[in-house]
Amino acid sequence: MMQSITGIGFGVIAGPVLLVSIGGAEAIQVSIVLSLLIAVILAPSTIPRVNFSLLRPLLIGVLLGTPIGATAYATLSLDALKIVAALVVAFMTLIASGLLTRHPIFEEDTRKRRVAIGMVCGALNVTLAMPGPPVAAYATAIKSDKQIIRATTLVTFLFAYPVALSLQGVTTGFSSALFSVALPLAIPTVFGTITGMLVAPLFSQKVFNWLTVGFLIASVMVLVVG
Repeated sequence: MMQSITGIGFGVIAGPVLLVSIGGAEAIQVSIVLSLLIAVILAPSTIPRVNFSLLRPLLIGVLLGTPIGATAYATLSLDALKIVAALVVAFMTLIASGLLTRHPIFEEDTRKRRVAIGMVCGALNVTLAMPGPPVAAYATAIKSDKQIIRATTLVTFLFAYPVALSLQGVTTGFSSALFSVALPLAIPTVFGTITGMLVAPLFSQKVFNWLTVGFLIASVMVLVVG
């Protein structure tokens, strides 16, 4: 539901539960499959609102960052991945919260920065199935409209998740628990997504921004404590 409303949130909520219940990094593959399901459901309603000038460099960055994430996923321990991700997302949270607005450099929007954010998104996507925080934080910092942030973030996922899952399959193989766990969870995931679509228009831009910052903070806490 929260992923449907803000464009991020599924990995923050479901990721730790899956990691604990499955007990291994294969939980990341389950999270990717379910997140992709959400992106597919939301695609028809979100694509018309996408800012393609923002989306294109993000996707280029995703392509560049995904191999980096795949290498890290195959070589680093899960704890090491979480520490690196926590530091990155914490910095993104500061940007999105507006605490750095006295330094205009953090609100500048350039093509190179969009590509860089896409790279971080691609790397975090493969390693921890959490591509949302970098995109959401950047879009919030440059003061994009909530519909544009939500749509651009979700369509980025639509492209990024299949790439990440494919690379994981090549580097480490697919988990035997992938579909046996993901299929039963598909029904509540679909129900939550549809519910989020219905209630999303009720949230103002201000509430939307604070929800985004809240999920970014939760992401850091989950990565540090989980």
